[in-house]
Amino acid sequence: MGNLVRAYPPDLVRFVVSHWPSDSPLTVPIELLEEALAASYQASMTTEEARPTRFRLLLTHPASLPVDGEPNREVLRLMFDRARPLHADELRRLAPAAPFETALIGAHLEDGAPRIWGIAHSGPRWLAPAWGGRGSVRSWTHDPIIHVTGPGQLAVRCAGKLVGAIERGALGDATMDVFDSTWLPAMFVREREEVRERHSQRQAVSPTPTNAEHGLVGRIGQHMLRRCIQLIRGAQHGGMMLVQDDPTVAGYPSDGLRLKYCFEQDEPTRRFRTLLLGILEALANATEKPSVDWADFVSSSSPELERLEQAVFEWSRAIGNLAAIDGAVVLDKRFGLLGFGAEVSAELPSPKEVWRALDAEGTRRERADIEAVGTRHRAAYRFINDHPAGLAIVISHDGGVTFVAQRDSQIVFWEQSISY
Repeated sequence: MGNLVRAYPPDLVRFVVSHWPSDSPLTVPIELLEEALAASYQASMTTEEARPTRFRLLLTHPASLPVDGEPNREVLRLMFDRARPLHADELRRLAPAAPFETALIGAHLEDGAPRIWGIAHSGPRWLAPAWGGRGSVRSWTHDPIIHVTGPGQLAVRCAGKLVGAIERGALGDATMDVFDSTWLPAMFVREREEVRERHSQRQAVSPTPTNAEHGLVGRIGQHMLRRCIQLIRGAQHGGMMLVQDDPTVAGYPSDGLRLKYCFEQDEPTRRFRTLLLGILEALANATEKPSVDWADFVSSSSPELERLEQAVFEWSRAIGNLAAIDGAVVLDKRFGLLGFGAEVSAELPSPKEVWRALDAEGTRRERADIEAVGTRHRAAYRFINDHPAGLAIVISHDGGVTFVAQRDSQIVFWEQSISY
């Protein structure tokens, strides 16, 4: 994150007030923001029936929301018959009834005191940019929404845009999204070109052949992977995905991986490639343009494309489900399934040092303690040390997401921002 300093809720209040978007003036009272962030911070340190406390807190008067709102377009406003006090215990108790992904707890000032007025059901479509998908929802409020995603992790957003956050004790206004980097898509250049060549061969018989842009192929894969990560996070059991770098592997793990459950290498385990080519073909058949890109995919209302996109997300679910047992899910760079329950051999040498990336590209780094993490992370370090062109993604029980790869012959890890 940017502007790193050790921070607590009062620091975040000042930061948010000074960085609030000028085109949408902050209309909620400062004392409500102060009380809400303090209570949210305390609630973030608690659990409810062994579950981490995660929620979104909407700071707005209920009268500002439409009474006829609909989830995924606006919100369905559900008001209590009487307001309840805004404090950490109340937030903890209400959090399971207002799941982070689909609902918000609503609060405002009532007679000068911060009170919880009810629940606003938003539906999950607002998550499309982070979870993967081409859907979007217009902003239905410009009032603050506080995201609580883990112990001491707070973010304040305005109309979907991050204004300020505390993450890992640091204050800032920028998130680290590894998917915005150039190094990650560069790992899959060969595989993207394979898809484009296969698509071109299919289009050669068309009277108006249409090519597929690199960016379109990459974005579809990116969104599939985002959904995998979010599904594993949502299950709250943690997991690890390993992407093998060896293109000669034909269904078996490379040296150093002990794969408990290995799949036959047939079309079902390579289903993502089938779906990807289907999406490109559907887009090409609907136009006479010389090429199609992500904008064409986003703007299409084709029922066939909707079906294919949902099938891609079900592929994400299939992968995510396999992460529920001990061991890693192993994929190739075409996102074909090789197996799961994989153990990275303890006999593989550990790297002598690892580096924490301070930006999405990993150009700024700091040396990190190899022993300061759990067994999954150390296994990921060994895997990448042994697979220089591979990728490891570790999802912790608490929802933290770490990417591990080699950059400039160093083992580098990125702690993905998780304000969603």
